[in-house]
This record gives sequence, C-alpha cells and structure tokens, in this order.
Amino acid sequence: MINFLINLICLMPHKLALYFGGFLGRIFWLLSWKKVDVCESRCVKALGTGITNARKIILNSYINISRSAIEFIRLEKLMPNIKNLVEFSPESIKVLRDAQARNKGVILMIAHLDNWEIAGARTTLEGFKLTPIYTPQKNYIENFIMSKRTQTAGMNMIKDKGRDMRKIFKTLKENGIIIILQDLDARSDGVITNFFNMPASTHEGIIKLYKKFGSPIVPALFYRDEKDFTKHHIIINEVLSDKFKPDDDIKTCLDTCNKIIESWIKKFPDQWLWLLDKWEYAARKNLK
Repeated sequence: MINFLINLICLMPHKLALYFGGFLGRIFWLLSWKKVDVCESRCVKALGTGITNARKIILNSYINISRSAIEFIRLEKLMPNIKNLVEFSPESIKVLRDAQARNKGVILMIAHLDNWEIAGARTTLEGFKLTPIYTPQKNYIENFIMSKRTQTAGMNMIKDKGRDMRKIFKTLKENGIIIILQDLDARSDGVITNFFNMPASTHEGIIKLYKKFGSPIVPALFYRDEKDFTKHHIIINEVLSDKFKPDDDIKTCLDTCNKIIESWIKKFPDQWLWLLDKWEYAARKNLK
C-alpha cells in the first residue's frame, strides 16, 4: 500500500501532488486532535497569540509538513528543475562562500522550518558539500530517508553520537560545511536557555565547535513562498558568530542563536514543526 502511494505521488504533476499533500495534511490534522491540542497550547504560550490564530497556525503547519513529505518523496523528479523551485540569491551564496573562504570550516545553523532537505539539495548544486548532523531513526524508513539525503540530494550525513563525532571534527578541519538543526530539545545533554521566554534545553555543540575550531556560524533560513506553495527561498545574510564577544560564555552565545531562530518562527509560524517540544525536558525537570 505504501509503495503504491509513493508511486502514485511520483506520477502526479508536481502542483497536483502538493495539493494532494495539503489534503493529507488536513486529514492528519483532523485525526491527530490530541497532538493538535498540545501543539496549539504550545503555540499560544510561545507566540502569545489567541487560540483561534494558534489553531490556524497548527493546521497550516500540518499542511506544510505533508507537502514537504511529498516533495521529499518526489525529490528525484524535482532535481532537474530545482533551481527554479528554490531561490538561492547570489547575495546569499556570496555570504556562504565568503564564510568558507576563511578556511576554518562552516557551521550552518538551521531549524525545522519549511523543507530543509530540498533546500540542502539546492545548495549542493552551487558546489557546496554539505554534511548534516543527524540522529538515527529506529524505524523501517531509515534507509529510504538516508538514500534520498545522500544519493539524491548529495549530502553526506554524520550521526550525532559515538565515533562519528570524529568525522565532524575532520569535516571542519578540511574546511567542510556541517549542518546543525539547532531547535531540538537537547534533554540532559543540553544547557538551559530561554526559548520564547520559557526554559528549554539547548544543544551546546554548535558553540563548542565554534570555540574549538573558529568555524563561523552561519544561520540559514528556509521558507516556502507564501504566494506560490511550490516555491522556496534560502536566505543567508550574516555570520552570526562575528557578533559574539571574546568573553561570552556558552549560554550567552546560545541565547544569541535562539533569538535568530525565534525571529524565523515569528515570521513564518505556520512553517515551523510545532510537533517538536523544545521545552519538554526543562518543564518535566522543572528547570529554570
């Protein structure tokens, strides 16, 4: 059944497939009412918005998730036309090239907004070799996901644990670009910071790598066009670590990173993955 659905999605015209994705998103939203209620509550607390607006944001977030999944399934078919589907301006490309020209490697900081995998595939077409750091999934679709990311999108994946940590060091020493999804709950491994004025456990690895190797931290915003849902944009306009002061501690640097991600979510709230509970560990442990 799953293979039949995947084949059907691949046979559809692209825009029709995304309309179908939007339909599936609405179905999942209706069927997941318990999770939806939690997400709405999370949205109200984070953004300080009303429940009516939060309900609309979460519905659109589900639609975006489903459309992103459709795009991921169709990635091979999209690659020949991906430059037209994903805008990556010369100005943004220059910022990334200039950061890499420092010859200390680059740490690309992203979040679970829009579709980071299709944006990664677009970025590799400009000659950048991207190495996302990921957490392995214990499910039957792991191989399917990894083949799309590596063989189709051209990214070199590195696990976030064990011996693969040495590969991260090696990548930066060789002036490579690693990608870190910085909006995950770090649980017991993180530093307690403020995220939307609520305590959250945040991964400190991004700052430790910056301090160890001097690798510039470059925020990359990906978002789906609000007028044409088939199109995407990549915005890279600064080297965030250049704002850090020599005496800034890890928590201060992480707060700066969090502020950037917060600004992205405020601008495109219906494109963030509200199913992620960034605050779960801190709340459960009653940390401040």
